[in-house]
Amino acid sequence: MDNLPPAPITSLTPELEVRLRKQALDVLSYLVKTNSATTYFKESGVLPQFRAALGLSDGNQLDALDHSANELFEIFDSNVGLSVYEDYLPVISRFFEQPCNKSSVENLMAPGLPVFIAHSSGTSGGITKYFPKYRHPDHMSRAMAETARLANPQSRNAGKNCITFSLAYRQIVTPLNEDGDVAKRIPVCLLTSGLGRIENNMPVERDGFAATLKIPNYSSPIAVSFISNYKSFLFMHALFALVEPKLETINTVFATSCRDLCRTIDDHWEDLINCIETGVIPDIDGIENVKDNLQRFLQPSPDRAEELRQIGKATGTPGWFRQIWPQLRAVLANASGPFATVIPEIRRYIGPDVSVETLAIASSEAWLAVAYDPRDLNLYKVVGSDDVIEFLPMDEPEESKYLAQSWNIESGRKYEVVLTTRDGFWRYRLGDVVEIAGFDPRDGQPLMRYIERRNMHIRLANEMTTETQLRDVVDATSDLFGGVSEFCVSPDYRQTVARYAFLVELQGDPGANISAAPAALHDQLQKHNENYLKDSRAGKIGEPCVRVVRPGTFGNFREWKVRTKGAASGQVKVPVVVLGETDCAWLDERIMYDI
Repeated sequence: MDNLPPAPITSLTPELEVRLRKQALDVLSYLVKTNSATTYFKESGVLPQFRAALGLSDGNQLDALDHSANELFEIFDSNVGLSVYEDYLPVISRFFEQPCNKSSVENLMAPGLPVFIAHSSGTSGGITKYFPKYRHPDHMSRAMAETARLANPQSRNAGKNCITFSLAYRQIVTPLNEDGDVAKRIPVCLLTSGLGRIENNMPVERDGFAATLKIPNYSSPIAVSFISNYKSFLFMHALFALVEPKLETINTVFATSCRDLCRTIDDHWEDLINCIETGVIPDIDGIENVKDNLQRFLQPSPDRAEELRQIGKATGTPGWFRQIWPQLRAVLANASGPFATVIPEIRRYIGPDVSVETLAIASSEAWLAVAYDPRDLNLYKVVGSDDVIEFLPMDEPEESKYLAQSWNIESGRKYEVVLTTRDGFWRYRLGDVVEIAGFDPRDGQPLMRYIERRNMHIRLANEMTTETQLRDVVDATSDLFGGVSEFCVSPDYRQTVARYAFLVELQGDPGANISAAPAALHDQLQKHNENYLKDSRAGKIGEPCVRVVRPGTFGNFREWKVRTKGAASGQVKVPVVVLGETDCAWLDERIMYDI
């Protein structure tokens, strides 16, 4: 691979330490001086001590000359505590009041009105959260710009990219001015949807026109991005990708969505070829509003259809997709953490010569880090130019005084990420746990590996088994299953003694020794978790059960979430631990057999 990064260093030189500190303090100064004029800053019950220390108790904005960067950091560090989403909810809720008045929401979290409001996927069992996103100057938008660049690589050979981003939105917020007219139309959507709109200059007012367009190096017309039905969304992306013999990349945000796309091509192979041959868009659910715009970009292509028929469904040989698309070189998708289990199945489709590359760690709250080394699917580099990123040690009390900074964190140590953002959040607990993997020797920025969500665990007695422990346990026993494609875990109370239920979707046929899986899982859980060992020996936790679900269950789960929860196509996550009664009941109906 070209342009590989240098090997990480394990500690910072004095020069790099000074550089990191200066950058972080400059960003903090900009954020405080810019956002001290906002409603949240002036009214927040989290920030009164900070306001008083800055001499802003009267509601004034901080002047650029009031404090040096070092002084401002010391005041910030001593007077701003940790915050959680509930601290912001009363203010953010003003966007959803009826009517929504511009005077109530302008300059609410950051100056002006937001470009869009990002919502969390809401698929992990919690409530949906909302994060207003504002337009910022270029020097405060480098992480977003870098991710957008990596997501849409430019070809030297007229190659195309299959990029499965969604432009769907849950609703439009319409603040009214003093005359009662709509001051702005603000979509409530996923972060990636909002980014797609910004990068391609697609305000919601122009959706009708945008749906008639096709970006030159995209395989799919923009109309596909307005399809909310998940299965139809995948079918149309598969169709337009198959039309293009020069496809070079597939970008699906998450690896699980890429696996769903692969299966869509596999399951609907003949239907897709017939569409290409005839040039006719089929009547499938959820495309009624965009069908005419899709049709204009699909012309009869009998030669390509015949080419695909000659290739056939070569699913028995790794690398089938390289026969379909000889120039295919990369799948771009988050493949770390819970998404890693589907990589072997994706490999069967793409073969060993197509790289799988992750792009970034991004959440609804902020862009946290970008991929550092394409050979490592779980190694990211912090982009310290947009937000202030701090680190709460996992082995210390959960208090702000224990926060570490980018210039004094320790390689090999685990931290929860804490953010002060350009969009108006102050020492906000992200909930993501990372492990520091060193530093970039060129500029000193921390390198990290994603570990898990903090407090995302299953508990039946005195034990708490984390996402990471559950993934490690399944990885250690995967051969017994014959290969695990996806899984989740939920409590099972059907017997006198409670136990873990591992709901598993297999990659193929069951392994010859799959009957040994429950005992092997039990043994691995005891090795990974001391309290599980104690409680299971005390008779408080029983041996796990394994419940094999029908092929395609987790893909169908994502489609169900899109349809019933208003989630956006292509960006639905199945949590490792499933606790919700409705979700558990839905999965129970798809169980083929217990082991």
